[in-house]
Amino acid sequence: MNKLNQLAVILGIWAAGEYISSFIQSVVIIPGGIIGMILLFLLLQFKAIKIDSIKEISDLFLDNMAMFFIPAGVSLINSLDLIADNIFVILISIILSTAIVMYITGIIVEKMIQKKSKEN
Repeated sequence: MNKLNQLAVILGIWAAGEYISSFIQSVVIIPGGIIGMILLFLLLQFKAIKIDSIKEISDLFLDNMAMFFIPAGVSLINSLDLIADNIFVILISIILSTAIVMYITGIIVEKMIQKKSKEN
C-alpha cells in the first residue's frame, strides 16, 4: 500500500474521531484526536486493519515527530507572561499529576506481576 493510501486511512480514522467527538461534547469533552487514537487501537487490536497497511506512514510520522512539537513550543514562547503569572499553580499541578501517575503505575505493575506469578 503506498504512502498516500496509508495517509488516507490515518486521516480517515482521525476524521471519524473528530466526528464522534462533536457528538459527545454535551456528555463528556474528549478531543477528536484521542478518540481517533482509540479507534485506531481498536481497529488494530481486532485486526480490522493490518499493521502492514499503515506501517510506512506511521514510521514516517514517528521519525519526524519532533516537527509536530514546533507549534506547541512557539505557543509556549508566546504565552511566557501567562505562564509566569501562574507558575506556582503549574508547578503544583505538574508535581501532583506526576506523583499520581507514578503511584497508579506502581499499583498496576505490582498487580500484573502478582497475576503473572500466579499463572506460572
